[in-house]
Amino acid sequence: MEQRLVKNVHVFVRRKNGLVSEKAQELVLLLEKKGLQATLVVEGEGGIGDSVPDFAFVIGGDGTFLAACHLYAPFRVPLLGVDMGGLGFLAEVSVEEMDRATDQIVSGAFTLEERMMAHCRVIHEDGKEEEDFALNDVVIYRGPFAQMIRLSTYIDGEFLASFPADGLIVATPTGSSAYSLSAGGPVVFPGLELFIVTPICAHTLYARSIVLPPSSCIQVVLESLKEGTMVTLDGQRGYALRKGERIMVYRSPFSAVLARLLPERPFYALLRNKLSWGMDIRKRVEQEC
Repeated sequence: MEQRLVKNVHVFVRRKNGLVSEKAQELVLLLEKKGLQATLVVEGEGGIGDSVPDFAFVIGGDGTFLAACHLYAPFRVPLLGVDMGGLGFLAEVSVEEMDRATDQIVSGAFTLEERMMAHCRVIHEDGKEEEDFALNDVVIYRGPFAQMIRLSTYIDGEFLASFPADGLIVATPTGSSAYSLSAGGPVVFPGLELFIVTPICAHTLYARSIVLPPSSCIQVVLESLKEGTMVTLDGQRGYALRKGERIMVYRSPFSAVLARLLPERPFYALLRNKLSWGMDIRKRVEQEC
């Protein structure tokens, strides 16, 4: 993917207070010193504004990055995550590396990577529809009560199965290392284009993850009368569901654009560092004892 000339930059955060805000202000000043026009953007305090930026730094954790993606992805604004959260799986650099990262962005020492996103339509009983999109996943969940729900699932109009379960996850490759992984789904290289459908705690032996092509349309019908059932997108936004209502998930018409600094960090190194992939935890326990 071709780079674009970076002149107008946003610094996105979720809160104005605390250390995150302090680092965001520091980054704005740093960018201005390097000749860029920088604007601090706080979630919930207006949108992008009058002009779409050339680039956006995102300071925080994965939740902040997902919130930024919801704001900037429709405009194809490249995002670079600066980790100040817990896991920081979507972040490209740590907060200690901000100075180096800004130098590389100014000099063009970065690449752009497109990530497939999911589009979701919620079709209610009264015929009204709600639409949204997600970078990680679309999740149908039973809500606060410890009771199973039944979800009839169709792929491209063909009936797949009816799952008695806590819920169902439709994940993108980016989301394969998030909730889907915790529910037993496979880890998928994020540059691929596909969907992963994974039941959550299904009360049946046949329930396994299924990998689908990106052209698929996944339809899920709530067959149970359970109060509190919801569909959530990236764990950020939610819509209430009632019995008989449908969720349609298919590929979004636009992708998220992520900035990668050079030299690029291998995905497998990220798995080792963030998820302790391949690490023998017995050795860690022995060292701590």
